[in-house]
Amino acid sequence: MNFLKVLGFQLDIELDCNFKNEYLIDTDKFREEFEMVKDIISDKNADVIILPEMCYLSDMESYYKDLSKDKLVIAGSIYNNGINYTKIFQTGEMFTIPKYNASGAEPMVRFIGKCSVDEFMKNKLYEHIFYVGSKKLVVLNCMEYYQNAHFIARNVPDLFGIICICSNNNPKVFVDETRVINNHVENIYTFMINSVSLYQGKFYGKGQSYVYGPIQGHEKEWLVKEGVLSDNHVSSILRLGEEAEYFYGEFVKDFSRFGRSDEYVNNPRNVEVGFIRKKVLK
Repeated sequence: MNFLKVLGFQLDIELDCNFKNEYLIDTDKFREEFEMVKDIISDKNADVIILPEMCYLSDMESYYKDLSKDKLVIAGSIYNNGINYTKIFQTGEMFTIPKYNASGAEPMVRFIGKCSVDEFMKNKLYEHIFYVGSKKLVVLNCMEYYQNAHFIARNVPDLFGIICICSNNNPKVFVDETRVINNHVENIYTFMINSVSLYQGKFYGKGQSYVYGPIQGHEKEWLVKEGVLSDNHVSSILRLGEEAEYFYGEFVKDFSRFGRSDEYVNNPRNVEVGFIRKKVLK
């Protein structure tokens, strides 16, 4: 079986904004955290690496390009002249994709027009499609998922999964949307990567990154026993908490669900969640 190895990082960041741009505060603490991320990346050797929205470091472009020679790297996003751009690297090439849907809390909402689902599906979606081998993935930035993922899941053929990067304070509404999607289209994945963050000095991003998708019933039981946070929805695979954490797993779509079958393949494999670092309580 051709499993897809995915590594996602829920980073602890500090954000600020002005009338036009939102931006990452590039602290020593974040740089130390990023060095830990690089160590985990080296250890896991995943096919897909995912960092949250607003976590792109421009001076790491050479690192991302080199890393992406045999990987798909979603390196977060960054504001430029009032627009939030998703930064993606593959085969050493950088792709810069403007975010087409925004919430009222984002400065960019004042500078973009409304992008309807029909407009996104017809004229914007192609920019967000990437392949890892034969596996088709759609990469979305936060509200792009909330507005469009339901329609993508139902109408994009041969879709392996949707990757979404976020930095938001209400992950529950995204979980609710993902549950609806998987109630109808049970055989695709959602890899949702949120940050935990301070925004203008106040707690904002709540983390709780998660993975939904096809999972063997017995594997779900094992993951619960092992303490991997998942909920009781049939498609829930894992859920992180509210600290700087990561997940790793190996995922496949085409398998038998019955252990008695000659075609049975356990899915997912080698699921792991762990801390990048824990918060120090004073």
